[in-house]
Amino acid sequence: MKCLSLPLLLLPLAAQNFEPLTGEQRLQWFSRSTYGPRSLLISGPLTSAWRTYNNRPEEWGPHWEGFGKRYSARLLNNSVTNGLEGSFGAAWNEDPRYFPLGQGAIGKRLGSALKQTWMSRYGNGEYHFGAARAIGIVGGAFAQKLWMPESVTSNRACAINIGGGYAGQFFSNLLREFSPDLLKKLKRKKS
Repeated sequence: MKCLSLPLLLLPLAAQNFEPLTGEQRLQWFSRSTYGPRSLLISGPLTSAWRTYNNRPEEWGPHWEGFGKRYSARLLNNSVTNGLEGSFGAAWNEDPRYFPLGQGAIGKRLGSALKQTWMSRYGNGEYHFGAARAIGIVGGAFAQKLWMPESVTSNRACAINIGGGYAGQFFSNLLREFSPDLLKKLKRKKS
């Protein structure tokens, strides 16, 4: 496998049929991203369990009540983050969806997932810096100051949360890019 290089990230993504989101589709994206099964049943419990295990924030304790508070706080943060991204994206015609390549070299697909962490498609189908995504991630990180304990709401903690927001976006992109391949392999093994 070739080493992933910056020029690879700057290449345009494969041409795909692109239709901008309608208002109804944008609301569906918000609902699915915030309250869909992947959020409520997979990433929410995993994130909350990890934070409960590490007792972060410590004020909430390493027990079921603390898990519930962390799960609720994560859901609230997702609502704010996705709401900001969806709202500003609607104003600027920025599309929040991930567009998988679905095939090709692993390096190219990794590059696409990384590129779409920072960039979004706009109404004309071209990729540019994801300004609405940035507002969502940064806004969500600083909005947590309203409901999280003081021990995790310093400006430093917010900066770490911004990095975590982008890392989470990249991980989500990787899942969307490669999970269909993994599911196909699992189905073949069962047969």
